[in-house]
Amino acid sequence: MTLFFFISVIVGMTYIFLYFVLNFDLKKKKLEIEEKKLDLEKRKLELNEESQELEEEML
Repeated sequence: MTLFFFISVIVGMTYIFLYFVLNFDLKKKKLEIEEKKLDLEKRKLELNEESQELEEEML
């Protein structure tokens, strides 16, 4: 009976550990995605500015 409780505690602690690891990894991936979105927005703005400059030069 004590072996059953011991194994149950180990399994429970494993699940808790996995929850925190996966939660941390998910937050990390969300931050990476946000950084990529910001980088894309910066590129879009730069391209828009360049295209506007080219249009002004052509006129």
